[in-house]
Parts: sequence; structure tokens; C-alpha cells
Amino acid sequence: MSKNRLGDYLQKYSVKNKKNLDYPVYSVTNSRGFCTEYFNKDVSGANKTTYKIVPRGYFAYNPSRINVGSVDWQNCEDNVIVSPLYVVFKCSKSLNQDYLKYFLKSNSGKRIINASISGSVRNSLNFEVLSDFQVEIRSIEEQLAAVNLLKKIEEFIKHEEHLLGLYDELLKSLFFEMFGDFRENTKNWPIAGFNEFATIDANMTSDYEKYADYPHIGIDSIEKDTGTLRGYRTVAQDGVISGKYIFGPQHIIYSKIRPNLNKVALPTFEGLCSADSYPILPKKGKCNRVFLAYNMRSKFFLDYILKFSARTNMPKVNRDDVSGFRTPLPPIDLQDDFSAVVERVELQKDDIRIRLEHFKELWNKITDELFNGESA
Repeated sequence: MSKNRLGDYLQKYSVKNKKNLDYPVYSVTNSRGFCTEYFNKDVSGANKTTYKIVPRGYFAYNPSRINVGSVDWQNCEDNVIVSPLYVVFKCSKSLNQDYLKYFLKSNSGKRIINASISGSVRNSLNFEVLSDFQVEIRSIEEQLAAVNLLKKIEEFIKHEEHLLGLYDELLKSLFFEMFGDFRENTKNWPIAGFNEFATIDANMTSDYEKYADYPHIGIDSIEKDTGTLRGYRTVAQDGVISGKYIFGPQHIIYSKIRPNLNKVALPTFEGLCSADSYPILPKKGKCNRVFLAYNMRSKFFLDYILKFSARTNMPKVNRDDVSGFRTPLPPIDLQDDFSAVVERVELQKDDIRIRLEHFKELWNKITDELFNGESA
């Protein structure tokens, strides 16, 4: 099947909110599509005459973030407005909106986008370049069939992600139930300083030959809030050239950069981690590693550590900030009991992650075949 010029199916729409009508202000994110959380508080009283109108059914994208999937069509309200920097357009009747969205978010679409923005100002994709994309545009009936299949797979993905979220909430609730409110110390545990129950184990190496095949954990490899490790490569693959910390399955990896992201990981293997993080070693008989990680992911620790992060242009905390942390410290036996429950729940979560990965691979395989005519 031959490919078609995408611009033959698109029409740019650049209508501004010149009358300053009270349309809701939206942004477009890579994970949630159109949403209101990012702008309404900041521009609620501002002059919005330069903002662009996005009628229902029309697309909008951030030219500097479309490469990471910040593109969607508007199905929230009759009319919304977006930043003047956004590109807005509509599709012809022979191109289904979801079909186009899936193309732009697929591996095939992202490859074309990244190739098109390479070397451009701020890695930005303008409408004219987008219009020149060559895309597999099937019949409207085939488009709808493909969209329905991909939506079903997305439903499975959302279901599995929801289950993971429920398990995470369960463990947070269990932590509170077992140990109480640390801010008020409702269970009257003894208070301990960080150095009494853990150390920052800053054992650094520059021996890249010895550790060439070891995992290299950058802070981008740590998922915020959950601490899940994903997308990391080996020391050799990353071409590491600066000193890194050595860690093992006895450590916690804590990102000291942008602490508001709450990146606290529990590795199960040996490797090297970025100097933008700290390997933290709990003291045996004093503190359980899993207990400490959940403590450090809690609002109690976050409220403490964020007081120190606004002192520089790049939010970060130093060794003394972390070492100054004081917390209620329950008996080690109770900490171990909590850790045992977490271990059992993590086994259940591992099964969910396997299913989730399967559905994501299936989504990628289908979109590759759909838009590339070849298997993933």
C-alpha cells in the first residue's frame, strides 16, 4: 500500500481568542492528552486574547514536545484555548482523529518526528514539516477497525496500571496503619537521627573496564514516587566517563536532584549509579531497607527535604540535608514484618508488570505493522 502526504488530510487552524472569551485554558501532555491542571491557576486573570482556540475534534500539539507524545485531539468541551505557542489543526473526514493520534504516538511516528526536528531550533516541529510526512492512510473502514483494536489494548493497559496503583496505595495505607502518623508520632516511637540508622555509602569508582557490563542507573531511570527502575543500560552502553557510585541490593538509591519528584529506588542487583544520587545503606539491626525507602517516599520525609532544595537554580539537596533527617524509628521486628508484606505484594506486582509489558509490546507491534507495513 502506498503512502500519502499527511498535509493532504490536514488544515491548519490559527483562530485566536481575540474577544478574550472565558474559555477554559488547557495544555496537552504526553500521558494525559488535553488537561487543565498546568495552566488555569497561572492565567486565570490574565489577558488571553493571544491564546489559540481549539474546537472539539481539532488537534493541538506543543511543537517542542511532540517528539515525546504531547499531541492530542480535543474531546473535552465545545471550545478550549491553548498557549499561543501551540499548533492547532483539523483532519479531513477521510482521516480518523484517533488513527492520526496513534500514528503520531507510535514508534514509527516518533522516528519520523525525531528525524524531522533534528538540528531545528529547540527541536521544534512546525505544521509545514508535519504536513510533508508520508503516512500509510488506509480506508476509513480500516482505520476504524485498527482504532477499535488499539483502544481495547489501551483499556487492558490502563486496567493493569490501575491495579499497580491500587497495590501502591495499599502499601502506603499499611505503612500508616502499622507505624502511625510520623509527623505527630502517634505511636510514640523513639526518635532517631539519620546517622543512627543509615549511612550515605559514597563509594565512587572510575574503573569503567571492570564495571563495563554492570547496570548504570541514572536518575532518569528511577520512576518518580514508585522508585521502579526502568530503561537503564550498561556502563559501557552509556559511555560513562565520570565517577559513579557503586551500589548493591543492600542499598537504597536516592536522587538528590529535583527531590520533589520523590525518586527512591530499591535495586535488586549490583551496579553503578549517577553522582546525582546517593547510595544509602541502612544499618543492620537498626533499620530495614524497605521500611526506610517507604519512609523516604512519604510526605513526612518529602516535607522535610524540600525545605533545602530551593537554594539553587537546580533544585537539589546535599549530604548534610539528608543526614539531618530525624524520624520515629519503630522496632526492627515490626519493620521486618512490613518488609515481608511488601515482598509478597511485589511478587503480585511483578505478574502485573509482565502482563503490562506484553500489552505494550502488542500495541507497538500492531502500530508498526499498521504504519510501517512490517513487524516490530
